[in-house]
Amino acid sequence: MCTDHSHDLGDDGGISLIESVDIESVRCLNEAVHGSCKTIIKHYEDRDNAEPYMESNEDDVEMIMHVPFTEGVRLTQISVTGHTSGSAPSTLKLWSNRPDIDFSNASDLPPAQTIELVDPDTHNSFEGNLDYPLRGSKFNNVTHLTIFFEENFGAEITRINYIGFKGARTNTRHGIVQCVYEARPVPGDHQKVKDEGTGGVI
Repeated sequence: MCTDHSHDLGDDGGISLIESVDIESVRCLNEAVHGSCKTIIKHYEDRDNAEPYMESNEDDVEMIMHVPFTEGVRLTQISVTGHTSGSAPSTLKLWSNRPDIDFSNASDLPPAQTIELVDPDTHNSFEGNLDYPLRGSKFNNVTHLTIFFEENFGAEITRINYIGFKGARTNTRHGIVQCVYEARPVPGDHQKVKDEGTGGVI
């Protein structure tokens, strides 16, 4: 059996960025099971698996998901698989580098992009392979992506089985300071310190 890894390796939309996601730091507001948001960031070949999944608390369809990256990335596409029976998200709003977004301000701050999602109940297949294009100018150097799942297709909860990101790495490390160390000592430099100091090499 041949497994198609083309989504992970790259195509016109870029490469899969799953290796650049800081999965342990992913969090979600209003998820029914704490930490379930980490489990839906899967490899592309697992996109059709109904489990594990993330769902909202009962009688509340909204969720806000925070996705930090270990390096700067240029996001070009996002893929979302929602569950059937009306529980799939119908709308998502995206912010770049705004880890402060929560339910108190999400409705007031204009998103970088709003996406209307396809209803899997009206499609012929489990549409985890739908890649929604992102506005390049809004997602050029992303270290943190905030996703607001605001509405679904009519169920009392929202349920999501898969989310994926495509694009390119920008080689900007997040939270890492680069230092240049002396490869080998230069005797003349140390002698100068000794001569001008108090008699010892510092």
